[in-house]
Amino acid sequence: MHIAIIGGGITGLSAAWELQQRGIDYTVLEAAERWGGKIVSAILEIDNSKFLVEGGPDTLVTRKPEAWELANELGMLEQITDPGSETSGIYVLDNASLHPIPVSPTRFFSTPLLTLRGKLRLLAEPFQPARRDDEDESLADFVRRRLGQEALDKFIGPVLGGIYNTDPEKQSILVSSPVMREMEREGGGLFVGALQRAFRSGKKKKNKIPRFITFKNGLQALTDELARQLKGDLRLNAQVDSVRLEGVQYRISIGDGSSILADGVIFATLANQTSALIKDVAAEASHRLSAMRQQNIGTVSLVYRESDIPEKPVINGLMIPRREKRLIDAVTFTSRKMPERSTEGYAVLRVFIGGGAAQMVELPDRHLIEAIKKELAELLGITAAPQTWTAFRWECGFPQAEVGHLKRVDEIEKLLPPNLALAGSSYRGIAVPDCIRQGREAAAKLFNPQS
Repeated sequence: MHIAIIGGGITGLSAAWELQQRGIDYTVLEAAERWGGKIVSAILEIDNSKFLVEGGPDTLVTRKPEAWELANELGMLEQITDPGSETSGIYVLDNASLHPIPVSPTRFFSTPLLTLRGKLRLLAEPFQPARRDDEDESLADFVRRRLGQEALDKFIGPVLGGIYNTDPEKQSILVSSPVMREMEREGGGLFVGALQRAFRSGKKKKNKIPRFITFKNGLQALTDELARQLKGDLRLNAQVDSVRLEGVQYRISIGDGSSILADGVIFATLANQTSALIKDVAAEASHRLSAMRQQNIGTVSLVYRESDIPEKPVINGLMIPRREKRLIDAVTFTSRKMPERSTEGYAVLRVFIGGGAAQMVELPDRHLIEAIKKELAELLGITAAPQTWTAFRWECGFPQAEVGHLKRVDEIEKLLPPNLALAGSSYRGIAVPDCIRQGREAAAKLFNPQS
């Protein structure tokens, strides 16, 4: 048996790893010149100072164990570091003003973000009727039911919308944050559900794994090591042009004029890319995949002198709701979040683009940096020019999982011919652990179709 994997991001590499563990021959075809997809780490330099920055994700959640387990299998646990809390020092922009997100009781009761009525509604969360079915709903509908409209508008919506680069009114809760529905189902609500999970976590405190992890040399260390340990046929700069049936096998034509025959194919590519590739073997599935939306997304890392950053307020991150009509979606101070990746005397910021203003991802460098400088000056009072910077852009590169998404994926998979599998961020979860799980499950399914 020989399996072709199209796409060499974390999903495709994880599928190859699973096949390798099972003793199955495979070929991985990646159109780009490097492995890892949106997992990309880079070094910026100024004089003798170096700064480690990430283009895509910079931390991994361990509540979903797949990334931790894969790192363990690769012998990488010693390279893992704990970046600490993801919630401290986070602000939200509201009516052009900065407000800390009220994560402590003191800040909750004193915050001007919510009216008294809004605060009382949020405190009433444990008494709201629980929904215990498996039907989908939007992130916004869920938050509105559990916490109220003000909580949605003022801080929950901006945070969730920023994390998922999407409109909470359309985004599927079952794809983006199924844990919240699980907490509601198990405990009747978020407050009780969180207490139950904290209690269970406390009982397992021995050998406790951090909530979030990263790697000393950046997340790309994971995909680099994965590619290094894969012993199969791995091809970079291998753009797939078409996939066609040839008897009971699949003929995969590559842009350099070569082709391979495979008994099965795993598409570890975005839905729009997969749609174009399967039109000759699964026309209806191709048509339905083409209807799935992808959003522009990008990040820009900038290095400033610390003296160029206003002393107050001390911000680790800023979430920017789309209603504010800004050109950027969020800002994080990575030098405060992970100071070991920076040099004393400098500040490193990461700006997220593409959600509220999709055109930002398509701007040439000169116009992009001017737009970002203007935004940072108006929002954070940073008027100096950065010492250096770099941008990462993915046009139509971020899947949008709207309400009912998982059912649509189920229906599409039923339309596929034998020995074709879909995996990756367009399908059953967008986080890195989700992609690892999907890649490995796709490999297992082709090896054993009944699994």
